[in-house]
Amino acid sequence: MKKITLAPWLKCVMVLLIIALVSGGLLAALNDLLAVPNSERTMRAIKKIYGEEKEYSVVVDESSAITCGEFGTINKIYRIESDDSSYDLLFNATGEKGYKNGTVTLWVRVKCSADFKEILKTVLGDFTKQTLMSKLGAEFYDEFISPVGEDYFTAKTDGDGIKNVVSGATYSASAATNAVNCVIYWLRGNA
Repeated sequence: MKKITLAPWLKCVMVLLIIALVSGGLLAALNDLLAVPNSERTMRAIKKIYGEEKEYSVVVDESSAITCGEFGTINKIYRIESDDSSYDLLFNATGEKGYKNGTVTLWVRVKCSADFKEILKTVLGDFTKQTLMSKLGAEFYDEFISPVGEDYFTAKTDGDGIKNVVSGATYSASAATNAVNCVIYWLRGNA
């Protein structure tokens, strides 16, 4: 009787197939276990802005994103009640026209009352194709803190416009500025 032996290449293929099946099964199982639900993502963003968890209601969810002219898109809006007669609107807005047509997504906190709206905080959420976003520090985002007026923000390294724009990062700053301009556009009732 002859002993059946496998060719070395067939052994390698079988080992790789077993590794792929085991790895795929583990990834599928861990994907379900480690998935972060949308409510948890929202609460993480709120904690990033406020430093604590807050109760919120959804004004606009991601399934009904709002296009804001040439500036970009508002992805989500949450309303957060205050102890006084005012409330906060927390926007997740994506600004366009960044470096290599990239985008920058910011979280923008706006304090609203009957006759006054003010941007209180702006935090980086996400970005695509932007290489110098880490160079735009807190000073850059603090430039947006102001009452909502008639003017839109512009990113320029000199003259009128947002200060603290890092040289070479003007396009990335423009995309971030456009995210804030989306919020102003919506607050004015244009969207």
